[in-house]
Amino acid sequence: MTAVFLGSMLVVGAAQYPGWLIPPGGRDEKSPLASAPDAATRGKAVYASNCERCHGADGKGSGPPDYAADLTDELRIDLNTEGVLFYKIWNGHAIQLRTQVDDMPPFSGKLSKDEVWAVVEYLKVLRTPKR
Repeated sequence: MTAVFLGSMLVVGAAQYPGWLIPPGGRDEKSPLASAPDAATRGKAVYASNCERCHGADGKGSGPPDYAADLTDELRIDLNTEGVLFYKIWNGHAIQLRTQVDDMPPFSGKLSKDEVWAVVEYLKVLRTPKR
């Protein structure tokens, strides 16, 4: 378990999420847009303009940086719940070298919460096995 102060807020993250700021209870949060019929469609557009360059059009991490996560990996689905996906997108991930280097930028200053949740809805579509 790791604890980090973010401003005046203490953020506790499980060891399985090193470097990611997932607040207590965040793992269990559900998308408020799950029942919105157009949420995944809106999320696809937001994904295309903000995420695709690294994670690829198919979400498999096929963009130019060879370290981008495969967002469709079956082994990660249980680990990366809707709430975890939201906070990973919202807060980003930074690795610390000599100076801070953003491994994945936070989108909290660029996207609204509804836009991030729409991306989560689209990721759920990408994770659905194709028949």
